[in-house]
Amino acid sequence: ANAVKIGGTLMLPDSLNVNELVVMCSGSGPQDRDCTLFGFRPFREIAHHLAAQGIASFRYDDKGTGNSTGDFVNSTLEDLTSVVEEIITYFRARTDYPFEKIILLGHSQGGIVAGKVAARSEAVKRLILVASPAVPLGEVVLAQLREEYLSNGADAYLAEAEISHHYRLMNTIRNGTGTKKEVDTLAALHARVLQSMPIEITVEQVKEKARYLAGEMELVYGLPSLASFLYYDPVFDLEQLNIPVLALFGVRDTQVAIPKNKDRMEGALLKGGTAYQLEIFNEANHLFQEAESGKREEYEQLDKAFVEGFLTTIVDWILEVEGEKK
Repeated sequence: ANAVKIGGTLMLPDSLNVNELVVMCSGSGPQDRDCTLFGFRPFREIAHHLAAQGIASFRYDDKGTGNSTGDFVNSTLEDLTSVVEEIITYFRARTDYPFEKIILLGHSQGGIVAGKVAARSEAVKRLILVASPAVPLGEVVLAQLREEYLSNGADAYLAEAEISHHYRLMNTIRNGTGTKKEVDTLAALHARVLQSMPIEITVEQVKEKARYLAGEMELVYGLPSLASFLYYDPVFDLEQLNIPVLALFGVRDTQVAIPKNKDRMEGALLKGGTAYQLEIFNEANHLFQEAESGKREEYEQLDKAFVEGFLTTIVDWILEVEGEKK
């Protein structure tokens, strides 16, 4: 009676070039099957391009979104992993579909989920990581905060003091100890960061913003949908892989930035000894759109399209079989 139902779109080309199914895993937050953001639907674009090249795909609504039931907010990393495993089991059991192999494509946080599934499922034969973190999500969140503060002219010393305290708050919540003192301290530190920025802001606005951020962080860091990712190290799974991996990064991605993630991912894949291809796209933001700054505020104004070469790189890699194009 409490079974979760997952709604999604299976896109089948007129003629299959490979007997593999690409299953797409979306990034953080409850996403619809197309990963719609400001009118851009990246997973839909990928699915249509794959179909045009004879490649089948399945994309799905996250729990509690679109046609999927369930509770996303209280879903842990293990819960999200189980959803993907159930999707794989479903398609492999269907005799009316010719899919002998599964390719997982994970974007951002979805790459952590895809990597975890790939590391423990023999059905997954290849993995595509799109702007996927190679550090615990807690580090990603705080790297984003640091970039935001410094780019807005905050004092670096004060910014680092606040970021250190985010770790303290995370740890307090994780251990289930009292958080009021940590929340109050975070609010005071954030107020100092705001005051160090070259912006016009009243004392009352500083207090209000500081209280809001501290309270918001207390809630966010306690959400099961994020908390289970905060300390989970994706490298553990990447080192276990023995399947081909395609990893894609954008130079202007400010959310999963190259300096913090690319080397660590490549080191893990080298340590595991698996075959991999790593591609960098110069003007690309986190969604692989052509961008100026890569910041979130820019998304709404950008063309609803991928940078040149992004889709062809994915297709060429999928169609390549032992060094030859099929």
